[in-house]
Amino acid sequence: MSFWGIVGLVLGAAIILILLFAFFHILFMLLPAIIVIALIIWLINHFTKNDDNEDKPSGTSSNWTGWRDNQNQTKRKKARNVKTKDVDK
Repeated sequence: MSFWGIVGLVLGAAIILILLFAFFHILFMLLPAIIVIALIIWLINHFTKNDDNEDKPSGTSSNWTGWRDNQNQTKRKKARNVKTKDVDK
């Protein structure tokens, strides 16, 4: 490899490193603003969320184990007009 090829590789690597440094420098400068914006969005969501879910059964929220458990407690009707086949045939 010639001298100018090595100089070109070093200059290319230097430009890439300068761009990476600038990107991370801007990112770290904006990090406090990003955290504050995320905190404000979380607070708005936390205080405006609707606590009346239709999926929850009536009672305290500590007894709620999930909507699927609540649905399994209901009795199902027996199937009518159902035919089964033998697996061995």
